[in-house]
Amino acid sequence: MIPMGISPTEAAFEVIGLVNAKSIMDYLFSDTKIAAAVFLIGILSSLWASVKKADYSRLWSYVFMYFAFMFIFIKPMANIETATSTMEQAGWSGNTTGQILQNTFIDTGKAKAGSLGLVFISQAYNSIVYGTISAITQVTQKQDFNYLNNPFIVNKVSLYLGHFSAQGIKKDPVLSKDTENFLKNDYPQTLGRMLNHGNAQAKITKKWWPGDEDVVANYDSAQRKRWEGLDSRLNDYIKKQLDTLGMSGTFANLFVDYKAIKIWLLSKEVEKSATQIASNEIGYGINPKGVSLSWLARQTTGVFAFLASAIGQFFSSSLAEFMVKALPYLEGYAVMIIYSLFPFTLLLCLLFRNIDILKEYFIYLFWVKSWVIIWALIHYASIYMAVLQAKLASGTNGSWFFEKPYFNTVTGVLLVMSPGIAWFMTKGVLSGIGEAASALTVHADKGAGKVSSKLGV
Repeated sequence: MIPMGISPTEAAFEVIGLVNAKSIMDYLFSDTKIAAAVFLIGILSSLWASVKKADYSRLWSYVFMYFAFMFIFIKPMANIETATSTMEQAGWSGNTTGQILQNTFIDTGKAKAGSLGLVFISQAYNSIVYGTISAITQVTQKQDFNYLNNPFIVNKVSLYLGHFSAQGIKKDPVLSKDTENFLKNDYPQTLGRMLNHGNAQAKITKKWWPGDEDVVANYDSAQRKRWEGLDSRLNDYIKKQLDTLGMSGTFANLFVDYKAIKIWLLSKEVEKSATQIASNEIGYGINPKGVSLSWLARQTTGVFAFLASAIGQFFSSSLAEFMVKALPYLEGYAVMIIYSLFPFTLLLCLLFRNIDILKEYFIYLFWVKSWVIIWALIHYASIYMAVLQAKLASGTNGSWFFEKPYFNTVTGVLLVMSPGIAWFMTKGVLSGIGEAASALTVHADKGAGKVSSKLGV
């Protein structure tokens, strides 16, 4: 199999672009006289310039350029029927290149082939990107966090847990019903007993969670048994959902906190029960005055902070989610368009007798492919930030997934900026190579001059 793009999405669009380029190349260079007319214009222009300068090197250079294009890029073709991506070869288990390409080609008999020279250059670029990502991966020394296996895994899990927790227990109706009954009956009764103790009223306003140790301590034997059963089933439910992400080992131990997830899963029902108790709607012989005032005060003072936090997290999470999902496709479309324009690039080189146009083309091609390097850097930066947040977070270790997902905000912003960052990186690398080549040339010239002077030349 030929490794095309880094990701399956990129590889699929690269195949489409290469096939498009071949079809356009066949039309321009074989089926019509367009390429012949362009070559004729170029050869006449070169001949005229050579005659004027009395230097026929321009003519021969043009002829050489034409035949080089013909036998490197135009005539030889590479079969890309079984193309795959680097990520698939590195162990990616998600959608494959073949699945993404399925039903893309309406004409099933259409040969999937591309310019041999362009395919080789593409593979060289992919090797550079893959080597860079592999070198960056060595920083973490953890297979769980390898970008090629789990791109943006921390961000995806954070977004997934946010959606999953907000939905409540929707994927297990029996567990949902049993939990609802417990929170409607056993849980408020226990809170009622606790609230009727004067010394507990100040503390209970911070204990709206049925698994809190003080609450559990006040369950009767039957209620405690029911809660322990529900708690065990909730753990199994969460684990089943997390298994769909393939999370285990280092990742699960470091980032996932079952208590934080359970609190958010039950938050709506718990809040409902707490509100009813505070307002004495269901009544358990409670004196609600102090509790209701405390509850209303906390609700009023916390509403603005809650809204600000919710709005901020919505936009930051939405931005990160959109960019994580959309950017691979945006890069894929960019790669497809660049490959599809390759035949026109060759025509422009022949028409204007300037090979620098082809150089610029390959610079832009590498620029688009280098986006993945920036994404890998952002991926590992988000891991570092997540680890740091987990160490600094207050309360439960995993609550930062919901409370302060700074890395989602940073990821969204950096992903928006990633094409620009990649462009500066590409130009910087090329400038560095150019400066190194210039320095070597200068030193070589100086060295040749010294040798020549010694030899008396």
